Amino acid sequence: MTEKKPPEEKAVPSKEYYEKVRIKSREALLKTIPSILLYVITAVLVTLFGRLVFLPIAGGINWYGYPLPEILNFIILVTLLALVARILVDVRRAVDAIAGIAACEIGAPYDVSPEEVGHYKTAFRGIVYVIVVSLAFLLFADHLTNISPGLSAVALIGIVVWAIYQIWSAVRAVSKEINRYASEWAKKVR
Repeated sequence: MTEKKPPEEKAVPSKEYYEKVRIKSREALLKTIPSILLYVITAVLVTLFGRLVFLPIAGGINWYGYPLPEILNFIILVTLLALVARILVDVRRAVDAIAGIAACEIGAPYDVSPEEVGHYKTAFRGIVYVIVVSLAFLLFADHLTNISPGLSAVALIGIVVWAIYQIWSAVRAVSKEINRYASEWAKKVR
């Protein structure tokens, strides 16, 4: 005979937990915002100088039989990829910090569990990533097209498929919380 265990109660985080999360989140946010701004400004300047100065100068010049504009586009593209990768790392940290602060400010009075915070982080992170990657593609699009129009098309198709998956994951994470709230509300109504 197996004994039935009583349903486990949700562990309610303590005030110390919320304070610890709040402090760590604020520190992370203060470290990442200047870094994000620095790398975004650098990426925009590389793009502007590339498009408006270097590529027009290189027009019609060949370097050992290779068109110089294509070589410069490749160099600019690699530089932008490195900058965007660094931006995405910092954006992830900033999103986690914002979600942590929001959980503490909004969730502490309602005893929001770490699992719920995780769902909101997943949703928020997915939406922010789609926005950041879409904006980053705008930086890459001309350079990819100048190298090869097919390369730009493949990159865009990949981004669209990835964005759909991210949006689906975000909606799924939020739907878990909506289902939980709906079931709690239904229990109260009975």
